[in-house]
Amino acid sequence: MSSTQVFMTFPQPQHDATFLRRTQRFLALMELADGTQELVYCANSGAMASDFSCGSRALIWESGDLKRKRRFTWRAIETNGLWVGTDTHLSNRIVEEALRLRLIPLLEEYCIVFREHVVEPGVRVDFIVSGPTGECLVEVKSSNVVENGVARYPDSPTPRGLKQLKSLTRKASAGHRAVLLFLVQRNDARSFEVSASRDPAYYQAFEAAIAAGVEVIVLGVSVHPEGFGKPKFLPYNTKVDDVIEPNDNSLIRLEKDT
Repeated sequence: MSSTQVFMTFPQPQHDATFLRRTQRFLALMELADGTQELVYCANSGAMASDFSCGSRALIWESGDLKRKRRFTWRAIETNGLWVGTDTHLSNRIVEEALRLRLIPLLEEYCIVFREHVVEPGVRVDFIVSGPTGECLVEVKSSNVVENGVARYPDSPTPRGLKQLKSLTRKASAGHRAVLLFLVQRNDARSFEVSASRDPAYYQAFEAAIAAGVEVIVLGVSVHPEGFGKPKFLPYNTKVDDVIEPNDNSLIRLEKDT
């Protein structure tokens, strides 16, 4: 991919690695170029089961922070010739850059006012943006699972996401504009839907949020060793045809490791 096609480059320094296995939700074992093995931080707490294959090429970022427990962060993995982004922390950076360049449908005329802003006790929203009709709350969620061209969220239970969604619903019910923006870090999705089987409570809350006036925007970005391609709009399905089946990866113990 040429540098002119890259919408946002990966933060540097970045290294090639070989994925060996995921030891738990926030850790993955990688083999570095010199043959050594190291546990790297995984920011995505979801299952991402379809993207795991021992021996796959991976990209990792080196923090350079001597106080950080893990030296590297997992950025992406190549599966069947397709690069998939694994760092959910980059989702907000991608959306922020897209907002700055006015590339997001329905938000082209909005600019960022606040980042990580508290809207209710214990609840933060990723962005508050301002435009012709006033302020708008924008919450960003990452989708990494794609099956038969359909991207889905979530791929495992998300109590935090449920809490944020209910907060957005209350804000929308009170007359505030609220947007739930799903970002798909891979280039093989043609549409999007919220998964009913992986988290029924979130799906029900999503239906209630739509009824209350919460808007949905879905963007997909292609992933390359250099960075991300420009975001493209994806339609979302209102009728769920959920084919994701439970698997052992969805039961990995949740442990925080930063």
